[in-house]
Amino acid sequence: MTEALALTPVSGGAAFRRIAGLGLAAALVVLFVFHETALELAQIWWRSETFAHGLVVVPISCWLIWNKRQRLAGEVLRPSFMALIPLGLGGFGWLIGSAASVAALEHFSLIAMLISALWAVWGNSIARLLAFPLGFLFFGVPFGEFLIPVMMKYTADFTVAALRLSGIPVYREGLQFVIPSGSWSVVEACSGIRYLIASTMVGVLFAYLNYRSLLRRALFVLAALLVPLVANWLRAYLIVMLGHLSGNRIATGVDHLIYGWLFFGIVILALFWVGSWWREEGEEMRPGGEVRANVSGTGPARVWIMLAAVLALGALCHPALAWLMDVPGDSSRRIEAPRPAPGWSREDAFAVAGFLPHYVGDRSRSLATYRSGARAVSLLIVHYAHQSPGHELVQWDNRLLFREDKFWSEIEAGRDAIVPAIAARRSLLRGATGKSLAVWSWYWLDGRQTADEFSAKLALAADRLARRRDDSDALVVWTETGENPEEARAAVQAFLAAHKDAIRVSLLGDPPRR
Repeated sequence: MTEALALTPVSGGAAFRRIAGLGLAAALVVLFVFHETALELAQIWWRSETFAHGLVVVPISCWLIWNKRQRLAGEVLRPSFMALIPLGLGGFGWLIGSAASVAALEHFSLIAMLISALWAVWGNSIARLLAFPLGFLFFGVPFGEFLIPVMMKYTADFTVAALRLSGIPVYREGLQFVIPSGSWSVVEACSGIRYLIASTMVGVLFAYLNYRSLLRRALFVLAALLVPLVANWLRAYLIVMLGHLSGNRIATGVDHLIYGWLFFGIVILALFWVGSWWREEGEEMRPGGEVRANVSGTGPARVWIMLAAVLALGALCHPALAWLMDVPGDSSRRIEAPRPAPGWSREDAFAVAGFLPHYVGDRSRSLATYRSGARAVSLLIVHYAHQSPGHELVQWDNRLLFREDKFWSEIEAGRDAIVPAIAARRSLLRGATGKSLAVWSWYWLDGRQTADEFSAKLALAADRLARRRDDSDALVVWTETGENPEEARAAVQAFLAAHKDAIRVSLLGDPPRR
């Protein structure tokens, strides 16, 4: 027979305090075991403007739980061993996320374990009652930065199209465009990701508090997703128009951001105002009653057993992570630049156009420039081994350009099968001095090649689980486009074909295999 926690008939307030106390104990156990991940999460909330909303997620969740205190007082604490299953799955997710340096997976897994621990000590009925307040905690996970490039592109597309419809001539190159009154560019702050995240979180909360039917909730959340996207496009267009019509006297400095948030605030208030027209009565509150007693007296021991199980499952993750991270490999190996092939000479004194991709945390790297006639091609190989946070191949700071690069801008990006068997990432860059570069980049994963970041992360996770060496390299090759981009592509393709074996020797450190 399932036993309930032994409680004497007490007031609703005392019962709620008991439930809250046990929940706090379970949460502290999880946060203690995974304190490094929890601290990293809090630091992101504090320092990131994009994810600053995370600072209010926990207080809102606690407030939602507090609002249900009367109903909670009438529930019986029945610790659930079923919750240990998602707790274990969350621990495995954290293990893989930590081993493969996937921060988002670590953070999602931490929240999943926190919710599962609360479910474990409270039981099924209380967890079901608090499903939304607990699920709301997932909004605290810093997630969505991968959408920034796509949202920047759509913002630029809409702004340029709207300007042309307004009769203003526009010359566009990638995310930069020029109109008669000046030049503009769409940067990360213009992507609208902050508006989208904030609107989605507040929209979900509004729908939960004001509607009872799933259809109305779903429709309002959909509106909360779409409205900030369109609002951000309109905001970008209006700011450019304000600058153009005022002779660039307004909407070009700090007021640029002020006008943006003011416009967004008006749009969101209008959304909530319209949404309130269809407001339904909130959830019916049932008067709190006495908490049922269990005369067997076995309940408290079961709660302590559950807390101990939560602690044990969490504590197992750290030695398991240390075991996975202890993989073979030589992080001290130096990468040598490939030897020049016949018809090519090596010039190490410079990189083509002075360009250098931005990679950090590497164990070794080589940079060399090769020349054949009038054509110069630069090759960068960046080596990673024994990968750990800050020293992994795929991370946010590893990119062709700085976030706010003052000298180069990407005007086009796509895929190109210039490397046999894979489609490398191809970028066209325009420099402040007018020079243009064609850049190709891809990954070498201990003999396997890919240009996809997600595939590279999956490969690292698979290497961790199989306890294989995690030696990996980023390869970047570039040249000036000149008047004929196709000629530049043909030259790089010839360079790669001529140096295929030499590049392999540099990557593997042994003679080419036949």
